[in-house]
Amino acid sequence: MISGASAERADALGLSGRRILVPRGGAAGERWAQAVRERGGEPVVAALTETAAPQDPGPLTAAVERWNRGQYDWLVVTSANGAHAVADAGARPAAAAGAARVAAVGPATAEALRERGFAVALQPEHDFSAVGIAAALIDVIGDRAPRSQRLLLPLSEIASTELEEALLRAGHAPERIAAYRTVPAPRDAAQEARIAAGGVDAILVLSGSGAAELARRFGPAGGNGLPGGAMLAAIGAPTARALADHGLRADVVAARHTVDGLLDALAEHIADPGSRGSAREGSRSTPRIAPRSGARTSATAGTPGTEAAPEAATKAAPDAAPAIDPAPPRRTRSMMPPTVRPRRLRTTPAMRRLVAETRVHPAELILPAFVREGISEPRAIGSMPGVLQHTLDSLRRAAADAAEAGVGGIMLFGVPAVRDAHGSAADDPEGILNLATRAVVSEAGDALVVQTDLCLDEFTDHGHCGVLDARGAVANDATLDRYRAMAVAQADAGSALLGLSGMMDGQVAAVREALDEAGHQDTAVLGYSAKYASAFYGPFREAVDSQLTGDRRSYQQDPANRREGLREAELDVAEGADIVMVKPAMSYLDVLADVAATSPVPVWAYQVSGEAAMIEAAAANGWIDRRRAIEESVVSIKRAGADAVLSYFAVELAGWIR
Repeated sequence: MISGASAERADALGLSGRRILVPRGGAAGERWAQAVRERGGEPVVAALTETAAPQDPGPLTAAVERWNRGQYDWLVVTSANGAHAVADAGARPAAAAGAARVAAVGPATAEALRERGFAVALQPEHDFSAVGIAAALIDVIGDRAPRSQRLLLPLSEIASTELEEALLRAGHAPERIAAYRTVPAPRDAAQEARIAAGGVDAILVLSGSGAAELARRFGPAGGNGLPGGAMLAAIGAPTARALADHGLRADVVAARHTVDGLLDALAEHIADPGSRGSAREGSRSTPRIAPRSGARTSATAGTPGTEAAPEAATKAAPDAAPAIDPAPPRRTRSMMPPTVRPRRLRTTPAMRRLVAETRVHPAELILPAFVREGISEPRAIGSMPGVLQHTLDSLRRAAADAAEAGVGGIMLFGVPAVRDAHGSAADDPEGILNLATRAVVSEAGDALVVQTDLCLDEFTDHGHCGVLDARGAVANDATLDRYRAMAVAQADAGSALLGLSGMMDGQVAAVREALDEAGHQDTAVLGYSAKYASAFYGPFREAVDSQLTGDRRSYQQDPANRREGLREAELDVAEGADIVMVKPAMSYLDVLADVAATSPVPVWAYQVSGEAAMIEAAAANGWIDRRRAIEESVVSIKRAGADAVLSYFAVELAGWIR
């Protein structure tokens, strides 16, 4: 107990004589316990959770190494646990990491960072939450940054994505790393029995994982879900929502996510159950918590002029008007029908069209088309029903059909009759792809954006996207020389946009330079930025009669890598790409959404041959509705963020839309 002025303050704040469960152990638990004592309360320290190393520490170790090399602009820490995790992993203070700076979500986190030697450059003034730190970062970075900022986010394995998503929407590049995990603390059966029997007046709930463990140990059982009827005080709205998710209701929700903020809100609620920090305001009959037997009672601890009575230790009345109530009420037969009915906007086709959030327009579709040298009639591609290897004449007709349907563009792929190690036919002015380009430009004029695939795989006798060195590996820089020659030849033939699909490092810069030097400043460059080494390219290999043996994993991206896709897109933009691409589309919608959220240039996606073939095969067996599957697949790609879609269904889909 404390005395004198401190005791008077504690009485005034209303924790006098109350037993408050502190669910943290160690030094953090002692800080909370001391704060309870200073307010006249009696802390009961019983850790519900504790932290452990992440199950896979490799990503954290790698991220810390990148931090130490100065590859991030910010280290954004949202908890003391995160601060200790990155420090224990070997992160050096920001001074050793170049110009990088450190941001802390609140005072406790800032204190932990300073204890580990980090200088904290940014902390929100009031809102110590993921939303608050995101807003503070975006405000500080503002428009002054010459590029998107790379931010390292060491979080719990189960942390929400609020912070990451806010930074992505602002055009930055957050990297989320699992720095630690929360695990249940050892249990004390005797202490839990005392708690369940009413051994505490209030329980502090300090995290979503703490809410989950509280529910697991005690479970909803009437009242607030705790047999003893203890009040639950949540450190913020997200924690209150976590309680609600587990069937528990927060009596107190702190607006300030700090020790003082939570304990002050709890004390205010005890003094006045209708106070701002209470989870339910304006209740006509919400009683305060009764003090434990023999405890002193302040005249200001409850309603003015009254004393707290033992029978007052009950929960809020069910008809209390909610101010912050994350737990939805249980429905009963006597409840009023719902007033919010989202189904109203789904009642008719006209209504659904009117409120649709995503639309596909024919001009946002590009038709991939194949033209083969040395054939007199179009040839069907067995694994791609409805798709042909065209002659020059049939290609002209296909281009005219696409233009008539309102399709935005056509992407041409050439299949030569003769191949060699260097793909010599690729930059031959009389090669099949360049002949086809002139033919389609002549046929379609400005009705279509005529585009050409710039890659060597169709033209080499080994099937790789570049030339090989003496060891048989794809030689990146030697390949760039071939790409420069191809770019000029395709632009000379009339191609308005070159699709760089080879995935060579520096390919956009090399092609842009070659085009500009040749006077083709108006020819646009599409970077196949995030192109993955995918199994879904199988039918395409038949379409171009690929000579490939082995795979392209040494230059196309690993399907396991998400962040790398964003990095590749950023590099292509920096090199001068006018448009960037994600390929394939449907299996990489997360990558597409990431790139679309940050890209300053248009973002396209390619619904590749394997995606189309699966729809055709399932529809042919009667397993799916073909038209609905096509429409749904393309609108999904658009919904994820694509500004335009390459699809073998482009002409057919455009006809349905029109």
